[in-house]
Amino acid sequence: MKRDIRMIMAALSKPRTKKLELPFNVEKRDIEIPFVTKDGSICRRSVRLYLPDNAPMPMPLVFIAHYEVTESDAMLKMYLMKGWAVASPINFLPEYNVNLIDDDLVFNSAALTAVRKQPDIDPSRIVVTGGSAGGYMALMLSILHLGICCTVSIVGITNVVYNMKYLDHAHSYNQEVLSKLSPEERKDTTRLAEILPIPIVGFIADMFTPNYYRIEQHPDPKIGMVLSPSCMTGCFTNPVLFTHFTSDALVPVEQLTRRFGPAVRGESLPKDFRISLSEFDLPEELQKSLAETLPCSELAEYFIPAPTAEGENIAVPFDLDKRFNIVVYDEGPVEAHAGHQKNLLLGPFDAIPYMEAQLNRTYRRTNWLTEDKLALMAQRYQGKSLLVPWREGVDDSVYGSMSTIRREILDELSWFVKECAEEFTGICERLKNRRPDLEAALDEIASKVIDKTE
Repeated sequence: MKRDIRMIMAALSKPRTKKLELPFNVEKRDIEIPFVTKDGSICRRSVRLYLPDNAPMPMPLVFIAHYEVTESDAMLKMYLMKGWAVASPINFLPEYNVNLIDDDLVFNSAALTAVRKQPDIDPSRIVVTGGSAGGYMALMLSILHLGICCTVSIVGITNVVYNMKYLDHAHSYNQEVLSKLSPEERKDTTRLAEILPIPIVGFIADMFTPNYYRIEQHPDPKIGMVLSPSCMTGCFTNPVLFTHFTSDALVPVEQLTRRFGPAVRGESLPKDFRISLSEFDLPEELQKSLAETLPCSELAEYFIPAPTAEGENIAVPFDLDKRFNIVVYDEGPVEAHAGHQKNLLLGPFDAIPYMEAQLNRTYRRTNWLTEDKLALMAQRYQGKSLLVPWREGVDDSVYGSMSTIRREILDELSWFVKECAEEFTGICERLKNRRPDLEAALDEIASKVIDKTE
């Protein structure tokens, strides 16, 4: 298959930054977020809040996880035209991909907590979204937090251990070519796109595979499962819309769903190229697709032809009566030149109708509480969770201190107790019977949350 270098370079190039062109003013508010890193140091990063001045207050919010949205992004303009505020990390650096599973997760959790408290924002109408690693981050935030109205994960990683192993394997086919190049030659992206066997994987693999090495070195063998949304679906407490392409060479579709068949290796890939979950050495819990871990009665799956017109927005169907929607676009097998899809010149995913429908319901109608989610919150309250626990000796103004994490948990549970006190009490009692180690934390949480709502 002849490689379309134009499409590859379009996928790799950054959009040109330009001023927003809208028929109204937009306030840009930068919020500095101090948070504690995995080594205990204090880091500061910023999130930018875009606020359309013609929208009624308080506004719905679209929180774009992990990656920075540029002012040339068509979706930013579309969200603002709806009268929605938008939040996004700014000053993004490649090293944030290297720290996706730890420091970046803590920062995004801190940023979401900070922006939902802004006086202009309606905390009952917040959408979390992101693409690729940002889709993964959106899912992890939905696992961690209560009170998100809905989540849209665009080609997001759902099995972080498998995906990092896969990238390491796929990139191994590029290593022989790279070993023969000088440091200067390695900077020539156009040339690399022509000569690397699997070029787009070659451009991104080294940014992500360090996450897998840290998982391998972690003292707790459960860390890979805790960091993989496919093993944590019991902690989802808001509706989620997933989108994917059959041809995705960066985040293979099989980790999301097998309903439409296994991921298929195209003719342009090496004969011994591995892509299926079953071809990798994984613990039993990580051998399932995410769809296999969701209740069938709460899941809608769509398999539809991919758009073909250059620049065409990708419409996303959904069933509002289902908590989970998976939409897979058929582009055929995975090929060596592909990124998240073969046709890299398509427009963005348009999930605005889904977002709008869920925002109209507010979190009071979209959210539910599970024993798994409450258990995770209780573990974080204790400071014992593998996911964003509090740390001792951290200043109370820094996200990651005992005070900030406990306050976040109590705030998120307080609205649920106000609406569903009897249901909360029942979940608490069942969880205490199942997890005696959480009884003291659950009793303390319950007493404080009930006090907040009286």
